[in-house]
Amino acid sequence: MAYGFDIESNLSILAGLTRKGGSYKLKKALVLPGFKADPDQKPEVYSGQPLGTTFSALKGMGVKAGYPATLVPGKDVYYRFVLVATNNPKVVEQQVKLEADEIGGEDAKVIADYISGADFDYSPAIHVALAREELIDHYANCLKHAGIETGPLIPGCAALYQAYLVSGDVETEHVVMHANIGDDTTDVILVREGTLLYCRSIGIGVNDFITRLLPEYGGERDAIRQVLFQQIDLRPSVAADNLSGDRGVEAGQEVASRVFQQITSTIMLAKGAMKAPKLDARKIVLSGPGAAIPGLRELMMNRVRKTVEVFDPLHNIDTEGVDDQTREAMQSYRPALAMAIGLAALATDTKAERATFEPASVRRRREFLHKSLFLYLACVVVIALVLPLYFLASATEAEAAKTLQERLQGPVGRYTAASNEIPTREAAKARAEKRFDAGALALMPGRVSTDILMQFAAQRPATVRIRKVELKTDTNNPTGAKDFVPKPMLVMDFFIEKQPGADPIAVNAELRKILASLGGAKAVTPGESKENAEGIEVQHTVELSLELERGAE
Repeated sequence: MAYGFDIESNLSILAGLTRKGGSYKLKKALVLPGFKADPDQKPEVYSGQPLGTTFSALKGMGVKAGYPATLVPGKDVYYRFVLVATNNPKVVEQQVKLEADEIGGEDAKVIADYISGADFDYSPAIHVALAREELIDHYANCLKHAGIETGPLIPGCAALYQAYLVSGDVETEHVVMHANIGDDTTDVILVREGTLLYCRSIGIGVNDFITRLLPEYGGERDAIRQVLFQQIDLRPSVAADNLSGDRGVEAGQEVASRVFQQITSTIMLAKGAMKAPKLDARKIVLSGPGAAIPGLRELMMNRVRKTVEVFDPLHNIDTEGVDDQTREAMQSYRPALAMAIGLAALATDTKAERATFEPASVRRRREFLHKSLFLYLACVVVIALVLPLYFLASATEAEAAKTLQERLQGPVGRYTAASNEIPTREAAKARAEKRFDAGALALMPGRVSTDILMQFAAQRPATVRIRKVELKTDTNNPTGAKDFVPKPMLVMDFFIEKQPGADPIAVNAELRKILASLGGAKAVTPGESKENAEGIEVQHTVELSLELERGAE
């Protein structure tokens, strides 16, 4: 079972889905405490947050929601519509990189991913999601310190688009607008026949209603939130019947007008981006916490003169046999489940169309594994090439020795008759031994180096990563000796990451002790150490002389 975690609203929603073929089944839906990550606060301040405590307690309830697909705050994500000439992934990824470089410039680091789609005339297009690397890393670290195990970080429009696909309402040939009204952000997508046409994130949501109602009612924001969802009705007919002019209704309608204006302005932006003056949305579908504000749907229908519906994210999902907690969440928070359902669906299908942001720690770990794997594969290739020569030389020597021994055995008459062949056999044995020595000289450095790397992998300190490994041969013969044998050396470059409680100097000393204790390492010569530009890692070079003995084979 895969989980999606929507933690952008006042209440966090965790949803778990299973998939069989093309159908989904809801297994779990839980409403958990909310979480707000302030960019101006250090991640450490979020230790002991109610959400982290509750999330850790889920294991005791039998909910194994390890590393769920997690929503990225929409206010930190920017989207760009880009027409492409081909859907070739390599060409598209290059275009995405150009967009990130253009937005980030020379100083700011921007990470980007994309969702495939089309424009109004069915030409191929991509929707690039961009976010500052600093904000994504900060958000991931805040969740980590709070005790949340995060999986892929996915922006809101990607999750909303997946929820639309899961709902099954993808047959209409008309353009439909989906708007998920969250607490701080409203994610808007334009879709047609299951294809994404345009997406946008707007910085307005339920908290804007609460802020506007505070002067009218006073008190705490939580109390105003209850007034908004339980006591105020924004329907036009209610406002017309209220002759006293309820200031709460008027204030709510004032904020609703701003929400409608910004949502519908997406159509104008899409027209300009696609150069499609005939583009328009046949209907608008609302989801998220804001969709539950009483009278908001009727007011929007009256103002924008379009069909407005409330999205049912569970329309095409089997909900039979769910537990009481899930049933209560379905009944009370059904429109607000859209993002969590979309995230859970993306978690079940790794090949689904998505945009994913990864923190720097995840990217560095993957790059290290890729480099290490390449190094080990290179060693395997070297062994595979040299090993046949080794076995051939060994077999030749064994065969020569056996033949010579057979010739030397037998009656005295046969031994005397074959005496003239002994020098020839001895010469063959000498040639076989030379071939064996040559093969061993070519093989042993690679085998010893591979053995050293495997031993080091088992003892490597947590803050040390291999940057580069080179197998070199010292051919310097200052005396000109004829029996000079080249000396193989293993040159290793390391990154030593600076972490609290792990001094690079002490780690460097520990590293040299480990290298000196490895079997096959004859001598360890430390090289240059220097810090990188960011000051978070130390680059260190070490040379190892290899112990090569034929008898060890």
